[in-house]
Order: sequence, then structure tokens, then C-alpha cells
Amino acid sequence: MTKSTASLETFDFLELLYLLSEQGRSGALYVFRPDGRFEAWLEAGRVRHLQLAEDVGVAALVRLMRDPIGRFHFDEGVTHPDPRLNASLDEVTLEALEALPVQDLPFDGPARITSPERVQRMRWSMKELDVLKMIDAQKPVKDLVGDPDVKRMLLKLVRIGLLVPRRSRTARLVVTVTRQVRDVVLVDDLIFKRWKEDIVRHPQFVAVRGESGKVFSLPVRVGSNITTQLMIPPELLMRTSLRAGESVLVKPV
Repeated sequence: MTKSTASLETFDFLELLYLLSEQGRSGALYVFRPDGRFEAWLEAGRVRHLQLAEDVGVAALVRLMRDPIGRFHFDEGVTHPDPRLNASLDEVTLEALEALPVQDLPFDGPARITSPERVQRMRWSMKELDVLKMIDAQKPVKDLVGDPDVKRMLLKLVRIGLLVPRRSRTARLVVTVTRQVRDVVLVDDLIFKRWKEDIVRHPQFVAVRGESGKVFSLPVRVGSNITTQLMIPPELLMRTSLRAGESVLVKPV
């Protein structure tokens, strides 16, 4: 029986390979091309063999990524009789991306690492570790890409989904007076969690923009089950021009 295939015209090959790897799948991903059959063999998500015609290993992946065409099929559960690799997909992909042309980054502002755990498992030079610290400190990537080596590093992180723009979520909340706390405002725990994911740290202050357009920076803490309210104690409310019942825009700073 002929096995069904799908075209790489509608799939990003690298995203497809990462999906299989992250799911811990075992089997062979075949790509049928005019220049031969590409094979990526996985065992429990780890890369065990790569081949395209006479090219074996990372060279085969580079060849495919330079010209990502063909139709693919994943054969579940099979194992390669003589595997040449035993590496994480991040390891082989970063090596392959080193051989590809450098392009412009798709964004220039602050960025964030999507999976610190994956980054910690990789081997980095002292210089690269310094770059990761600058990213964590929210230094805009446009201030880093003047160094060609750093630009290539950032591009590789973007390509494997580890580096994305840092965007703080703005919440529209209703000012509500509370006596539960002093000298700090409260926001809902769900909003606080999303902010923490965005800025990769606990928010300490929020910028509150009232209906007049004036912005106030206020200390913040997490509250439970307060949904769309911004809870402000009376003594803090008096320092602003905000009013109870007013709709405001709030984001972490």
C-alpha cells in the first residue's frame, strides 16, 4: 500500500521535526526530493541518523534546509540499523544553522527566552553566556547585532523558537478601593502570571494610564479572584488623580 505524503510547501520542515522530537516520537521522517530521499531517524525524540543521498549527519540537514522542498512521510516506530548520531535536535540544528546564510532579525526590540531549560542544556561560550544575560536584562537586540557572531547566535535562537519578542500585556481594569493592603496595588493572579511569563520575572511596579491620559507608576502585588479590578488602597489613591470606578490601562514596568 502506498503511504500518504504531504508537501513541504505548506509545512515548515524544522517545525515539523521539532514537533516530533518534543513529543518523544520514534521513527523515520522521510522527505522525497528530486535529488534523493532525506531521512531523519528519531528515537524517543533524539536524533539518531540524518541522511540525504551521499550526505550523512548535519550535512544532510544543511542540504535540506537550503532547499526545503519535497513531500514527506513519517514512519512511526522504526529504528535505524546503523545510526551515526545520538544527539538532541537542538544540538544538530544549531550546527546546521551555522552553515546557512545570515539574515536580518525579524524584530529589533527586547526579547525573551521561551525555554530557559532548553538553553541551560546547551553548551555556550563565555561570550554567548554574556549575550544571554543581556537578553534577560531586556537589552534590545538592535543593540547586540553589531557583532556578526552575536547576530548569528540570535538568528539561530529565533529559528529554533527559543527567542521571541518581549511583549508586555496591557490589561484594562476598573479602579476599586481596598483596605486589604497598604501602599501597593493588587491585580488578579492570572494577569500577574501572564505578566511574569512575558517579562520573565515578578512584576514590581505597574504603569497605570487613566482616562485623562496621565500615567502613574505604582508598586504591585498579586491578589486572588479580583478579575478585572485594580485594587488600590485609599492612601495610594489620594496620590493620584484616579477615581474609583474609572477604567484604566495597566501594564508591568
